[in-house]
Amino acid sequence: MEVTKIVPIAIGFTGLGIMLFAVSQSSKNKKAGAYLDASLTDSSFNAKEVATMLYDAMKEANFTNTEKRKSIFTALTGVSEAQFSQVIKAFGSRYYNTLTGNTYFALWQTPVKHPLKIWLKEELSEEDYKLLKSNYPKQL
Repeated sequence: MEVTKIVPIAIGFTGLGIMLFAVSQSSKNKKAGAYLDASLTDSSFNAKEVATMLYDAMKEANFTNTEKRKSIFTALTGVSEAQFSQVIKAFGSRYYNTLTGNTYFALWQTPVKHPLKIWLKEELSEEDYKLLKSNYPKQL
């Protein structure tokens, strides 16, 4: 009689253990997938490379506005919103002179680092920046 009472209890504890394990795995998968996007898993995308292309296009004052605009939009062609957030992170904050539109500072100026958003806002026309902002509304 004792064995018949133990079996249901053992099955109950085993079932409870399996259920708790399944719930814990489910919550881990949700956390891991919360920021997972199909575009982020694309192994051919390199945010650091795109950030470098943007920096190179904007750091010099000798490019014409048309060349800068073309280089910026070429670098961002095919970049999804999720990938653009990676580009912003890879770009970080870099020295930028908002008076001259380049990375050079006069002796009396204090160098200031700015994020990509400021760089783009300064380098692009208002119309071009609005176009970019419509593509990446969460970041710009």
